[in-house]
Amino acid sequence: MSSTSEISKYLDIDTNVVHNSVKDIQLSKDYIEEFGIGELDWKLLEGSLHMNSCMTPYQCTHFVADTQLTPWRKCRQAFLELETRYHAYIEIKHSLRKAQIQLKMIMRDMENEPDDLQKELQACEASKVEYDVTIWKRKYRQSQVEMDTFLDIIKKYIKKEEDIPHFIEMNEQEEANYWIARMGKQAALDIISFGRISSGNMDSIALMPETDQVEALKIAVRYSTMIQGGLDKLNVQLQPELNKFMTGEEMVAKLQPELQEKLKLETNDLQ
Repeated sequence: MSSTSEISKYLDIDTNVVHNSVKDIQLSKDYIEEFGIGELDWKLLEGSLHMNSCMTPYQCTHFVADTQLTPWRKCRQAFLELETRYHAYIEIKHSLRKAQIQLKMIMRDMENEPDDLQKELQACEASKVEYDVTIWKRKYRQSQVEMDTFLDIIKKYIKKEEDIPHFIEMNEQEEANYWIARMGKQAALDIISFGRISSGNMDSIALMPETDQVEALKIAVRYSTMIQGGLDKLNVQLQPELNKFMTGEEMVAKLQPELQEKLKLETNDLQ
């Protein structure tokens, strides 16, 4: 069970823990004794708690912001993501501070508690709060990393303070540009996949002003033709590899065989 001396190390955490290392997270030594795990097992568990599991810059850029297609909407999406993470940061900050105060209160009560059983119960509660502190510290750090990522995305489009209003205020022309690009892309994917524009996307395009309809359909034809042309070029480029597969004994296709082979070589070098 936790003693007051063991608890005290959790009370020294800087309130600005957002800049602390995630590796400050404390692990329970009881786990080794209860399950008899080895040193490598312990390090693997430690690694799972120290691992940076937040969204990566690649993920935030290409699968969050870039889904909005136009620079104006990409930047606005990054603003929305930044706002969400700032709210989470404030909630985490309060939860972490609350847990730190709870530990102080428990330590105070344990020092003044004459009943041994009650003291054991308090120590049990302290152990739970200690764990909460480590979790909040980790979430605190992750929120900062993701906020930094979306700030970097925003700064691709905003170079000076005077540019901010253009991206945070409504702009009818920018909104129209987005929907032209959006509907054009969706129609292009229909053409690539089915050979024609689906009734749903065609109905949506028909609701737009005539000039916007024309622009969206131009994008659809241009984009689908270029993608199909690119696929045809890749088919010619990969033909030797495809012929080798068709005449070989392998039955299961491999995703990115060159990358798999490279990873295999790197793994062998580590051994």
